[in-house]
Amino acid sequence: MKSKLPLVLSIALFFGFNTVYGHNKPNANFSTKMIVTIDGGSATKKSPISRAIAKKFDLLYLETGAIYRTVTYALMKAGIEPEIGNKRRADKFLAKAKFKCFVQDGIVQFSVNDIHLSAKEMRSKEINGNVAKYSSTFKSVSDFCTKCALDVLNSREFAEHKGLIAEGRTCGIILFPDADLKFWFIALESAKLDFRLNIEKEEDNPVERDELDSKRAFYPMTEPENAIVVWTSSRVMEANIALVAAFVEQKLDVKLHAGQK
Repeated sequence: MKSKLPLVLSIALFFGFNTVYGHNKPNANFSTKMIVTIDGGSATKKSPISRAIAKKFDLLYLETGAIYRTVTYALMKAGIEPEIGNKRRADKFLAKAKFKCFVQDGIVQFSVNDIHLSAKEMRSKEINGNVAKYSSTFKSVSDFCTKCALDVLNSREFAEHKGLIAEGRTCGIILFPDADLKFWFIALESAKLDFRLNIEKEEDNPVERDELDSKRAFYPMTEPENAIVVWTSSRVMEANIALVAAFVEQKLDVKLHAGQK
């Protein structure tokens, strides 16, 4: 598959980098960094597994969904409804929006127009019910979030860690098509609903969100090429973490030894 990274960087340069770091392109040496992506549908245990892997292997943790949720809140606060008739308003708003990327305790954080939501705030019922609507209606939302996510490569924290693990819908396709490891998480619908309601204690419907994200006209949620498929509903959390960790450990060992040659 032809790499999409140049296209992504072109999009970023087109919009401009209104960031806390002020760079126009990544300044880290990719050859020495480990990049892992975990994509998949809602409530497939991506977040807890990604956080555990990041901590175990000294990787930054990038949750792209946090950016989409923050942007969703910013658009709602501006009174821009997720309707195609508001495309021009949404595009104009995001073209002028300023974002910051920073790291706290190994977790990548974002703010949009000085709006920074806590983990609890960004998973409110209102945001849960609208985030997929905005990303499937306005292409500028996905472009803006891509630009925000890539800015973490400019941070000194990225340079200080062994790399990063990015989780979301299209990390292995749009953000890091040449990642060292790509995972694709899938689960039964019943398992998704149970995990969302009884473990995460949230009321949104992950099946409906996945339907919108997989059918949107731009950057639809789909399995990345060469991804390792993991059925997360067939194992307990610890077993899923151990499975992913085994792949990461092997790849990291190979990468470190190759760098010593």
